[in-house]
Amino acid sequence: MEKVRIAIAHWGAGIAPVFAGVEGGYFQAEGLEPELVPILGHPNAMRALIEGEVEFTNSVGPELILANRRHGGDGVVIASAIGRSAQQVSARPGLSTREDLRGRRWGVVARNDADEGSIVMAFERWGWDPARDAEIVVVGTDGPRLDRLLDESRVDVAIMHAPEPFQAAKRGWRVVEDLGRLDVAFQNSCAATTRRFAASRPDLVLRYVRAYCRAVYRFRTDAEFGIETLAKYTGEPDRGVLADTWVLFARLMGGMMFPSVEGMRNAAHVLHKLGAIPQPVAPETVVDLGPVAALERADFFTGFVGRAA
Repeated sequence: MEKVRIAIAHWGAGIAPVFAGVEGGYFQAEGLEPELVPILGHPNAMRALIEGEVEFTNSVGPELILANRRHGGDGVVIASAIGRSAQQVSARPGLSTREDLRGRRWGVVARNDADEGSIVMAFERWGWDPARDAEIVVVGTDGPRLDRLLDESRVDVAIMHAPEPFQAAKRGWRVVEDLGRLDVAFQNSCAATTRRFAASRPDLVLRYVRAYCRAVYRFRTDAEFGIETLAKYTGEPDRGVLADTWVLFARLMGGMMFPSVEGMRNAAHVLHKLGAIPQPVAPETVVDLGPVAALERADFFTGFVGRAA
């Protein structure tokens, strides 16, 4: 078995492809021994990837683009679990319609992160102006994320990632908008490595992507497996919250497993609009379609799509 280090930015459902790969034995079946390395936050996990502390991570498109710029990196997306807009917009009690959200305090953990980017993306579709129609409030990282985002003394509206919207509902907050319904290409949960590592170990990267794709398929088609995986890694005890989270992710994972070129183009667009990068990044520079394409040429997907993985 060959050890591979995988940076784990958080223990939420967005990392489910990695967790499913471990629980389903798919990494092990490829001769890989996965070591899950907790490194809190996508920026820190991406930095560790670029600096060679780990070989892989599960990230989101905007964070990969930002990390490459910050650290002079060559991070690339090598497989996609979710290539569409995916977040939910939750609001405090008393706010129930989209129009109620206009001009309110929108909480984010950090400026220019993927959540603020999703606000820009949504506002463009709604015809809103982020500078005029929202007050962006940075809640920071000092304490549990959900507690910070649900602090009604500071925040009226927050971008949520499952299981957060279902957890927030138990505190009286409600989902007002599901950004998945916008059906916008936007690279969300995805496998990432660096170009230099992929060039040095193409065989290992191909095995990792093969395991990853099987894990994504198993997670979204096997409810019992998916819910048990979420229960183990997220620590959420409420079976109803876990079931709702699985349904949401199973729906979102229904697309292609190729990295989303258009999703990375849109991610770069919103980062540029935020002023986080001086000019949009060509999406082809931050994706590597090769591993999934190689699997497709080998008829890998015909071996399990539509069947038990």
